[in-house]
Amino acid sequence: MTAQTDSGCSLINRFSLKERIVMRTAWAAFTAIGAYGIYVQSPLWAAIYLMLTALGFILVVLPALCAHCPFPSRHNTCLFIPPGFVKRFYPYKGPDMRAGEKCVTLAAMAGMVAMPNVWLVNRPTLLILFWLVALPTLAAFPRHYCRHCRHFGCPLNKAKNRDSI
Repeated sequence: MTAQTDSGCSLINRFSLKERIVMRTAWAAFTAIGAYGIYVQSPLWAAIYLMLTALGFILVVLPALCAHCPFPSRHNTCLFIPPGFVKRFYPYKGPDMRAGEKCVTLAAMAGMVAMPNVWLVNRPTLLILFWLVALPTLAAFPRHYCRHCRHFGCPLNKAKNRDSI
């Protein structure tokens, strides 16, 4: 049984295999395109970008966002990484995120998407390819996932009425 929000949208109880494969592949693809676009101009900055992206996930996104998400801990599913990894290294902290966690998560994720553009502007084909992959991936969140999400503490969640659930 799925719960309904005020807007009548059903909440997602579990991400399908197709959703997980598409999101994981798409995020990795635009990150790889960005890293390659940087690499052809500066291998050092490409390594820095990949390191910042990895550290951004490990030190910011996973502990500040994913540790508050009920999907890995309660529903044994995650769009981006295996839920067992999240549960093992980032135990569930409850649904409520602090303001600082919300800010650093949004900033880290924005940085992961924005940083390659500095180099990709010099490579229009790669810039277009980057955004052809990134835009639908990023647009899926506010247009679909955020409207049906059970992570009520997330700053992007649009299914806000948890009291009726």
